[in-house]
Amino acid sequence: MLWSEGERVERLTINDAHGEVSWRTLWRPQHYEGHGEAQHRWQASVASTDNEARFGLAPLAWGTLKAAGYALLFAIPLALGTAVHSACFMSRGLRHRIKPMLELMEALPGVVIGFIAGLVLAPYVERQLVGAFSLLLVLPLGMLLGGWLWSWLSPRWRQRLPLGWAGVWLVPWLALLVVLAMWASPGLERTFFNGDLRGWLHVAFGLDYASRNAMIVGLAMGFAVIPTIYALAEDALSGVPATLGEGAQALGATRWQTLWKVVLPAASPGIFSAVMIGAGRAVGETMIVLMATGNTAIMALSPLEGMRTLSANIAIELPEAVVGGTHYRLLLLSALLLFVFTFCVNTLAEVVRGRLKRRYQRLGGVS
Repeated sequence: MLWSEGERVERLTINDAHGEVSWRTLWRPQHYEGHGEAQHRWQASVASTDNEARFGLAPLAWGTLKAAGYALLFAIPLALGTAVHSACFMSRGLRHRIKPMLELMEALPGVVIGFIAGLVLAPYVERQLVGAFSLLLVLPLGMLLGGWLWSWLSPRWRQRLPLGWAGVWLVPWLALLVVLAMWASPGLERTFFNGDLRGWLHVAFGLDYASRNAMIVGLAMGFAVIPTIYALAEDALSGVPATLGEGAQALGATRWQTLWKVVLPAASPGIFSAVMIGAGRAVGETMIVLMATGNTAIMALSPLEGMRTLSANIAIELPEAVVGGTHYRLLLLSALLLFVFTFCVNTLAEVVRGRLKRRYQRLGGVS
């Protein structure tokens, strides 16, 4: 480019190979051709030179947090509940059988879980959408109902169905509730939603249902995270000295009071570490998200819509990115962001765990 200043003409060379990208364009909504409003977009591949590439990392970061959040929402209650029951209430013989089986689930490859979620779970949930939603209400209430019915049993039946074996005798009860919910779901859909729940959600709330969505990813990824959280939390609960609980019960505390006031606070450093390690696994998971969602880079809170995560985006686009180009550099930046995020979360978790450990060390021998 030639630049004239008075009678002097100079040749200016502008070297800005990646001028279309800045921190503002990566994280703030931008005005793109064909759209009236500023939007968050990631579209690295364009059909022709007339279109512009869109490099917004915000939808990918949002998808990463969304997938991890729904996975932890599903995994944490189940994993911690199982760990508490296994360490504090389950009989010793049954615990020695159940714990290795649950820990063995951690060896399942993510690609297998993603394959099952994408090709089996997602189509089934789409066909039985009312039944799947009803299970979110039926199963928790069914467990509470089962405990209430157990409390009304005669002492002889209570001996046959002890609380230490509740994890076994509740299984057929919950299986019966699942069968009943699925059997009743077509009638419920006809009665309350005019035979079309997806259409009703769109009309009533403006929600569009995608076959591979955040709910499916949360179930699949939560299933993969549960063994990690369970194993670490169960070890932390089992490491609490038995004398603490025995002393609390000797002073008149119930088993439930002993659990909440003594055992859980004493094991809180290990439980917190278990949850943080599970969160790190969920944030970095690639294959499950890649196979169980539509990989659409959108920013939506609804669990019925898809997303694209940073790790899945790297796996999809890195083989096609030109080495040294803007797209290639942004994929490396995405990997760096994942590393920094997990490093900061794990560091924070270790700091909090250390403080909790020092706080409850005075209870005696808590590791």
